[in-house]
Amino acid sequence: MNNFFITEKELYLLLDKKRTALWGLRKRHKFPEPVLTHPSRYNRKVVMEWLENGGVNQII
Repeated sequence: MNNFFITEKELYLLLDKKRTALWGLRKRHKFPEPVLTHPSRYNRKVVMEWLENGGVNQII
């Protein structure tokens, strides 16, 4: 496992969400965009910072 990237499948487990829910998080809650596509990979550090800063409960 690469510690820099988190896969979409790992996010499904971490967030208990599916693909359409991730899309909604990106559009409505400033969830980080993937840095690589096909298959999607996210910057692990940025995702963890988003969660630590409150996730969907962040003050925008």
